[in-house]
Amino acid sequence: MSWGITIVDHDSHSVDWIDRRNDVREWSAGRKDWKKIAHAPVVVSNRAWIGFNVSVLKGVTIGEGAAIGACSVVTRDIPPYTLAAGNPARVIRTLSSPPDASIEG
Repeated sequence: MSWGITIVDHDSHSVDWIDRRNDVREWSAGRKDWKKIAHAPVVVSNRAWIGFNVSVLKGVTIGEGAAIGACSVVTRDIPPYTLAAGNPARVIRTLSSPPDASIEG
């Protein structure tokens, strides 16, 4: 992983104005209510490379050996051994996998 990466497993705020109108004030007072905030786990698989200033959003899986280009915004799953870049990130090309990808090291 490079520098300046942001990985979030939630939306930070509700998309409904009624639910978020006092959100920042409540959060700064230590009373953040996360019940109405969408969240989903993020998975970064082995051998993946994430370039600088990349943002990875909730619910995304970055496959084994995948590479994410600098300043990309990853909004959906990236398959193993692919190069993805852009906003939103999209697959640019397939990368070659090691001769025996099952060997750790």
